[in-house]
Amino acid sequence: MNARDQLILAAEKVFNDFGYRRASMADVSRIAGVSRQGLYHHFRNKSELFAAVIGKAHAGTVDKSIQAREAARARGADYEEIVTAMIDERFGQMLRDLQKSPHSVEIFEEAMKRCADIILEQNIRFHKLLADLTESEMKARRLTLAQGLSADILLNAFVTMARGVSLMQPPADPANLREEYARHIKLLMHGARV
Repeated sequence: MNARDQLILAAEKVFNDFGYRRASMADVSRIAGVSRQGLYHHFRNKSELFAAVIGKAHAGTVDKSIQAREAARARGADYEEIVTAMIDERFGQMLRDLQKSPHSVEIFEEAMKRCADIILEQNIRFHKLLADLTESEMKARRLTLAQGLSADILLNAFVTMARGVSLMQPPADPANLREEYARHIKLLMHGARV
């Protein structure tokens, strides 16, 4: 792991322990075991460091969704199971990680306010992965959508559902997120298939 990644890892711990507002660059340098000057060599300020933490977390969940897709394909999973695995890695893992922090609401709000462009970039990347999967399943004739339903509308419904599960009150049990996603995907697919 390079120095920058070590600093991001230390910063993630600090933000989870203290929240965005109470976290300081001094806390990060102390946890990382580097001088403040060394920290400022990589990141100009707390906002930039926070963006790096959020960017790494979101990119990581998209990367894991690719691994989940490949593992599900390798075991012969059907379209619903593959989508469930991908959504669980993209949204479920993010939610499970966030729920470990007593400052999860603050971190979520700050991420949406400060890092919307970073999150959008990864959402677009994830949407493309789902689109590629859907297109390949349709070409292989393992998936046929109902007349008038586009793949894009279906994929937007999947993502909207996943975000809705993330915002449920009371919060969904982290241990049961995958089953929650699977249940909703099954319901969406019931109306999506021919």
